Amino acid sequence: MKAVRIHSYGHADQMKLEETPRPAIRSDEALVRIRAAGVNPVDWKIREGYLKNIFRVSFPLTLGQDFAGDIVEAGRDLRDFKVGDRLFGFASGSYAEYTTLSAKDLVRMPATTDYMTAASIPTAGLTAYQVILDVVKAVKDLRILIHGAAGGVGSFAVQLARWKQARIFATASGQDIAYLKSLGAEQVVDYRAERFEQKVQEMDAVVDLIGGETLVRSYQVLKPRGLIVSTVAAPNQTDLEKRQLRGQGFQMKRDPSQLAHLAALVDQGILKAKVSQVMPLSEAPQAHELNENGKSRGKIVLQVA
Repeated sequence: MKAVRIHSYGHADQMKLEETPRPAIRSDEALVRIRAAGVNPVDWKIREGYLKNIFRVSFPLTLGQDFAGDIVEAGRDLRDFKVGDRLFGFASGSYAEYTTLSAKDLVRMPATTDYMTAASIPTAGLTAYQVILDVVKAVKDLRILIHGAAGGVGSFAVQLARWKQARIFATASGQDIAYLKSLGAEQVVDYRAERFEQKVQEMDAVVDLIGGETLVRSYQVLKPRGLIVSTVAAPNQTDLEKRQLRGQGFQMKRDPSQLAHLAALVDQGILKAKVSQVMPLSEAPQAHELNENGKSRGKIVLQVA
């Protein structure tokens, strides 16, 4: 089978499309034909070695984690799933034609989506789900500011907050204002033309998907005891205490039951995924460069088959 692998940490030019053996399954596993693989920042951060103290890997390493595909072989002990079932979720190396998954990790694709759309959901959708529902605990009329709201995580966060009837404020570029308002944002600040702290105040929560100066400036817009959660960096605890705020860094945890709930929300029309660009598996290095350099507007998905 074909797979995009690296043999050492490095830049996108380390990524090679290679022939590798098709994996064999155990009795409680499924062999899945990958049809599409989502591209996420975590993919190139792993490739560069930025996360080597968090994710232990061995080389050669097949990159990627988000996928959509179908079962082509089912182990004899597999229950509830069969050959032909369409799946999505997380794989150990989704930039490949095949992967194996254990029974506990099998999640059916949303019935209303195609493979490309389904592959764009897992990391971005589950991150937003856990931030908005588990950490922020969005409820009716809660005032939430979402930075980077037009991106993969941000757009799901807006939709989930809207579902919970929260009041949504957002930052994005001017070209995304209409899109975010269509998703349910009450006010969108163009970060290129305006300073958000001069436009919004009295927030109950801030969801930071940008980091750096944006994270630091966000302290100013929160109510006392307000919450800031960042997927990029941990807020400074000293600064939080001085301002009587709460805050935490956040890392998504894979959860098949929550992923299945996401699929149900998609099928109910509550969530919509947006794919901006589909590229062939052979162009995975170029997809990484676009994502890493911030030149992709929206989600990139690799077409595997």
